[in-house]
Amino acid sequence: MCGIVGIVYSDNSRKVTEVEVTSMRDLLVHRGPDDQGFFVDENVGIGHRRLSIIDLNTGHQPMTNEDESLWIVFNGEIYNFQELRENLIQRGHVFRTRSDTEVILHLYKERGENCPVELNGIFAFVIWDKRNRSLFLARDHMGIKPLYYAMTMEAFLFSSEIKSIVRSGHIEARCNEEVIPEYFVFRHVSGENTLFKGVKSLLPGHSMVLKDGAIRMNEYWSPFPKEAEKNISFETAAEELSWLIKDSVKKQMISDVPLGTFCSGGVDSSLVTAVATRLMNKPINTFSVGFYEDGYDETSYAQLVSKQYGTNHHEVKVSNQEFADLLPQMIWHNDEPLNFANSIQIYAISKLAKEHVTVVLTGEGADELFGGYPRYLLPRVSGWFRTIPSFLRNGILRGGGLLEDHRLEKIGRFSNYSLDEAILYNSSFLDKDFIQEVLPSCSFNGFPYRQDNLLKGKSLSMGSINRLSLLDQQNYLVSILMRQDKMSMAASIESRVPLLDYRIVEFANRLPSSYKINRFRTKFIIKKVAESYLPGTIINRNKSGFGVPLAQWFREQKGMGSLLEEISVEFKKEDLIKKDRFIKFVSEHKTGKVDHSELLWTSLNFYLWRKVFSV
Repeated sequence: MCGIVGIVYSDNSRKVTEVEVTSMRDLLVHRGPDDQGFFVDENVGIGHRRLSIIDLNTGHQPMTNEDESLWIVFNGEIYNFQELRENLIQRGHVFRTRSDTEVILHLYKERGENCPVELNGIFAFVIWDKRNRSLFLARDHMGIKPLYYAMTMEAFLFSSEIKSIVRSGHIEARCNEEVIPEYFVFRHVSGENTLFKGVKSLLPGHSMVLKDGAIRMNEYWSPFPKEAEKNISFETAAEELSWLIKDSVKKQMISDVPLGTFCSGGVDSSLVTAVATRLMNKPINTFSVGFYEDGYDETSYAQLVSKQYGTNHHEVKVSNQEFADLLPQMIWHNDEPLNFANSIQIYAISKLAKEHVTVVLTGEGADELFGGYPRYLLPRVSGWFRTIPSFLRNGILRGGGLLEDHRLEKIGRFSNYSLDEAILYNSSFLDKDFIQEVLPSCSFNGFPYRQDNLLKGKSLSMGSINRLSLLDQQNYLVSILMRQDKMSMAASIESRVPLLDYRIVEFANRLPSSYKINRFRTKFIIKKVAESYLPGTIINRNKSGFGVPLAQWFREQKGMGSLLEEISVEFKKEDLIKKDRFIKFVSEHKTGKVDHSELLWTSLNFYLWRKVFSV
């Protein structure tokens, strides 16, 4: 895993300097502590920081081809590069290294802009084509690796992380005010937008070309199914899924450095651990993270899996104070506010893993592919809730407001939504009407990218479960993957996600929703696959959601509670959220009157983000 950066000046006579490239590049040293390089060609400069995983001795970047007409910087891994390499050799290509980077170069030379179609992997790469003075950028199918860019009157800039683009001096650190409502409702910004004004994210499954100062976009892959699997039986589907998972894990275990797994004790990471252990046929390193609060610590489940498969298991726990101390630093690594509190756990477990391995396999993605979230049942349950007399509904909701589990409140809210609204806001953390009230100075212009995804699913006549799944894959899951990338790379760890092999994604999205959620049993088909690997204790346990005891921590005098008090004092009278209102929310939460942990976490992160980046 690596960090990539680059500058292309609009004025062909303006030369890029080494200092400009290395200044951007070396801000990403955590992404690539093993090697660094740069290449300058008049008005074009590209840079690379390397975390060595494959071809440790000859994989230096930027890398060029035989006649030096193409130059590449690449972040990621191509899991089918060996097969592609053999095919290219048969067609006359000559290789100088064993690296997957060189395979991309040769594939681009042969296939041009169509080259990403043949890649199975996690990738963000940029190729400078000297022949026609064009820049080609591509991002993997699901958006597992980040790639940001900005276009100004003077220059085009790209990087694996936003902070490098800001470091260039061509973009000022300013808040993109148009997306603030989306951030507060969903805790992340979707599509190509970011919270930094002028900085965009290349969409998953997309490539782009910069030539003569103009940008041209191309979608080379989409998760939307071309047709459904109409006649496949559940048993046959489970067998095929089992084979796909095994093959994906096998492909993603390729590495010239030590490899392990993140094993939380949930069914997904436990399944990946079990498959990897059987394939390796020897003990592997596994890692889990927990809490000192018993209600949130689930390391005992990870220990069960470790015992069954004889892994070398390692654990770390995070306290309230440690969490609060790490928060500003992790926001810097994340570039944007932390949408998920468990980002800090991922950093802690990555830091622990770095003492033993360089690559880890994780279980990310199964929930979005196979209906793993209980909230996917909300449209159905909310319809039933509407049939209850209003005085009973109101009483239930008043009681639910005191609970740390916000699902009851969400059911009541969704009972007033149309089906489309229930799908659109399924992954929301805060009610849009409440946020409009809290942020009166912000303009709510809707959520166009989410709306477009929603309408596309509707046009294909999909049921609510599959529509929810696809909407999450293009929005919520992308934010989860950015969390995984940024937090693991902060500790110089490469994390891989075998359950998001694009072949598994395509297969899952063709399946009937009844294979994913059967009555009220979530992830039905993947749990069937897991029966061959894991005990019922793991398979049938309730979903935990990798939770953090934020509500409790905010009420304590130390750690997060103390941090809340600090920013309450620093809040300006006429801030985004008025100071008196914020103090009221803090008081209501600390006294147990109302659980405001969702709003407090979102507000605290936004405030610290502006402070960390001087926005």
